Amino acid sequence: MSESRTILDRSRRHQAPASGLTLLELIAVLTVLGTFAAVAMSRWSPSTLSSFQSRADARGLALDLLQAQRRTVATGDHHYVLLIGGGTITSYEMYRKTGGGDLLVEPAKSFPSGVTVTSSHTQLEFDFEGAALAAYQVTLTAEHYTWRVSVIPSTGAVKVEDVTP
Repeated sequence: MSESRTILDRSRRHQAPASGLTLLELIAVLTVLGTFAAVAMSRWSPSTLSSFQSRADARGLALDLLQAQRRTVATGDHHYVLLIGGGTITSYEMYRKTGGGDLLVEPAKSFPSGVTVTSSHTQLEFDFEGAALAAYQVTLTAEHYTWRVSVIPSTGAVKVEDVTP
């Protein structure tokens, strides 16, 4: 029995010390990370976030215009994006022109309140070959950035560009 005890004692002496974080170390790390996060979030004001949102909305509108163009070519029926709002554009929907009337293809997508949207036309339409019926320009303006979505009439190509003054 004494031999087994000495073997156990020897094996315990050669064990590696316990590794890991203590509760105090873990709390200290989380406190430092929380402080960094609070400082970073204070730098991202609502106006900065609305500026990033305006870029995302401009790209989203451009993708929906391309979708309307592709659906026009695929079906042979004209498709258009209708910009909705009184003096200020607040949302848009996609429609398909058929012999029986216009059908809603995509429900309304809203622009955020911090973004001002203006357009050269309220109906952005494509013919069966994918060409735009006019040169369309939609401008999205936030506090720090201005984005323009342009559609070239002959090809229906859609371009998003930063036009911040």
